[in-house]
Amino acid sequence: MSKKKIAAITLGCKVNQVETASLLEAFSARGYQIVNFKEKADIYLVNTCAVTAKAAYESRQLLRRVTKKAPLLLIATGCYAQIGAEEIKEKIKAPLLIVGQEFKPHIPQIVEKLSLPLQETRVLLSEVRRLTHCEPYPLHRFLGHQRAFLRVQDGCSLYCTYCVVPFARGPSRSLPLPLIKEQVERYLAQGYQEIVITGVHLGLWGQDLKPPQRLLDLLFLLEELKVPRFRLSSLEPREIDRETLAFLQAARGFCPHFHLSLQSASNEVLRKMGRRYRREDFISVVETIGKHFPEAAIGVDVIAGFPAETESAFEETYRLLEELPLAYFHVFPYSPRPGTRAATWPQLPPHLVAERAQRLRTLSRAKKKAFYARQIGKTLELLVLRKDPQTSLWEGLSRNYVTVFFESSLDLLGKLVLVGVERMVDTILYGSLHTAE
Repeated sequence: MSKKKIAAITLGCKVNQVETASLLEAFSARGYQIVNFKEKADIYLVNTCAVTAKAAYESRQLLRRVTKKAPLLLIATGCYAQIGAEEIKEKIKAPLLIVGQEFKPHIPQIVEKLSLPLQETRVLLSEVRRLTHCEPYPLHRFLGHQRAFLRVQDGCSLYCTYCVVPFARGPSRSLPLPLIKEQVERYLAQGYQEIVITGVHLGLWGQDLKPPQRLLDLLFLLEELKVPRFRLSSLEPREIDRETLAFLQAARGFCPHFHLSLQSASNEVLRKMGRRYRREDFISVVETIGKHFPEAAIGVDVIAGFPAETESAFEETYRLLEELPLAYFHVFPYSPRPGTRAATWPQLPPHLVAERAQRLRTLSRAKKKAFYARQIGKTLELLVLRKDPQTSLWEGLSRNYVTVFFESSLDLLGKLVLVGVERMVDTILYGSLHTAE
């Protein structure tokens, strides 16, 4: 009997990407053949996202598209599957398997016990609020990636007024250091040169462990294991203290790139969002990072059009982002999410939300261009990510999150190289490879 073919696609965050990769590795170990999502497969897995209304819509669109291929089995899992199972059942007419967060790690075993093709929709859900254990989702190769994502934390316990994550993933749960060490060692054994530390709310890592631990303990481990390059994903302003910055300044592997979860620079909006920091905390941490790491890329998440965002509150956010030495923004137009408090409040007109988001994206592009321009004339260490099929140029990522294209006839995929940055076209940097004398 020939091997069954399985294809998967991931929407949303880095945590979701790791979980999909781990599930595919488990399927492969059971004899399944992994194929591209665009190819014909027996089983399709869609790891959905629900953080915005757009993400939920895209999840449904993908599921609809797969039903036209008439596979033996279609699996919907992830955040949207957890909170939107009834909507999926209503809108997707073909039989499918809907798997919530608690059962997600066991999908390969669940599939093995099914009689295929699936005749009717099955739903495996539980109450995520009672989850207490962070699933390890072990992984050897992060297929298709030159940077390895290290998933150390899941869930969030804060219930910000706009955010659906606690309803979709449950409370904050941390992976213990021994399991983190095992995963890092697996990645290093495969030759990965950069590890990106990620979680649903990374700054909460360690608080639920017994005894509690700090993010600094995790950073000590990475330095101890001699990880060539490591990078932090999103943190809140109050989650970065001077002790951590002092350690990172001395750490050989740390990449000077900080991504801050800001959302708004208006204290009134932050209060109504239920955030735990204020505008002044954000200004302080950006200034402190600048003193420790003058070359650092500092990016932010920002929400446009939150229900409590008046015109003056938006301008307050815009002006501060304009003034501070930031490298880029991730802009999220606000969309009401089911079960959140903010969804019940009077909403801003969609055209106004879109206008504000566009203004922020335009500013972000200008910020990125200015930050990239400052790299011209510098020699940067790049991790080579891919070869562009159209130009045959290599694409590399610097420690401070700058993408540079350069030419070489060597096979450099996944390697660390030194490149001199020479010119910029629009927001694309080009340089020349430094060869050994």
